[in-house]
Amino acid sequence: MKISPDALAAALARETGPDAVSADPALVDRHSVDRQVPKVLCQVFAAEEVGAVLRVCAEAGAAVLPWGGGTLMSLGNIPKRVDVVLKLDRLARLVEHDDANLTATAEAGITAAAFRNLLAERRQFLPVDPSRPTEATLGGIAAANINGPRRPLYGGMRDLVIGMKMVLATGEQVKAGGKVVKNVAGYDLAKLFIGSLGTLGVITELTFRVSPLPEVAASFVATGAPQRCLDFAKAISNSALLPSALVIAGPENNGDASRAVAWIEGFEEAVARHLRDLTAAAERAGLDPGVLRDAPHDSLWQELGGFGWGSNGILCRLTVPIETIETLVPQLTSESAPGRRAQYVCHYGTGVVWALMEPTTAGLELYGELAAVVRQYRGHSIIVSAPAALKQNLDVWGEPPTTLALMRRIKQQFDPDGILSPGRFVNRL
Repeated sequence: MKISPDALAAALARETGPDAVSADPALVDRHSVDRQVPKVLCQVFAAEEVGAVLRVCAEAGAAVLPWGGGTLMSLGNIPKRVDVVLKLDRLARLVEHDDANLTATAEAGITAAAFRNLLAERRQFLPVDPSRPTEATLGGIAAANINGPRRPLYGGMRDLVIGMKMVLATGEQVKAGGKVVKNVAGYDLAKLFIGSLGTLGVITELTFRVSPLPEVAASFVATGAPQRCLDFAKAISNSALLPSALVIAGPENNGDASRAVAWIEGFEEAVARHLRDLTAAAERAGLDPGVLRDAPHDSLWQELGGFGWGSNGILCRLTVPIETIETLVPQLTSESAPGRRAQYVCHYGTGVVWALMEPTTAGLELYGELAAVVRQYRGHSIIVSAPAALKQNLDVWGEPPTTLALMRRIKQQFDPDGILSPGRFVNRL
């Protein structure tokens, strides 16, 4: 950094006001990332202020980390440096809700829960189910590209976001996409920013394609041996049934049992039919069936959607072709050595397996073996969250992709001075 922290704080205060900038040790400590403590905390209330902050930081050579609700800050490599944490949670307005065209626009700092409640007033919803929805912001979810268990039916973040506004490292405000579903204007830069983890620019506004709110919802839960749960999930996947989500979770209560869980929603008659057919399929598979509605249903999916986030363990995401899940899952519960047993939640419809291992060397070894299996099937694996001490000497994104040179050029184009979340992305970009 070219200037002192005090001079940086003073320069930021001139742009945003003195009350928006703080170097209070108690406050900045709460915004550390992998034990990297920022020198200054800066709160913004408008997109124009984001541009002003980034211009000041670019001139000072200060590294900036955008921060929404802070629920996903464990994702990514240890930052090379953290000078300024840019707080975006006050950018929390609903800009527009065009219920007739099933689109809604909101500022990036609005929480998933607040956005859900606003959409529900017109019987619509956004099918994204992040961990800790009362804290997770839409901008953070998009920057981390977090897709919930209902992705097979509704699509993921890159499908749901149809427009976006961003601020580049130079302070320039840009936009991509629009406010209509059929949008063909120019390059789809929104897809480039989704999952970029704040390394290309700061997301300030998003436009989503939303859906009508289902009349009723219920969870079907089948409990039994892991292989029987896998057989059940495969049978449902190959049937005419259409659950919104289908996951397998285990092991249960330190035992050997697993759960196959289906999220059913729609009109009451369709939900009832699904539950009858799922019950019959579970009984044929030798599983114990059950049904949850209302608050127990909501609690179950908050548990499954938030699996592993906020824990002290090693949380990883393994993505494989669906047909190879039966090979991968048994290896998660092998007990060949102490500390080499993982809990898991498998999103059967997308081939994504979330696994949580002990924060030990044995846990890292198990992850390495699983990552090797995933590569054999041309899949992909990353460590989503782990203690900083374990992340110190590894790249949590795994082996660099063949597109690394292109990614470097894109980073250079959007952030030539490397001030945005430096080191956090693939190959420490």
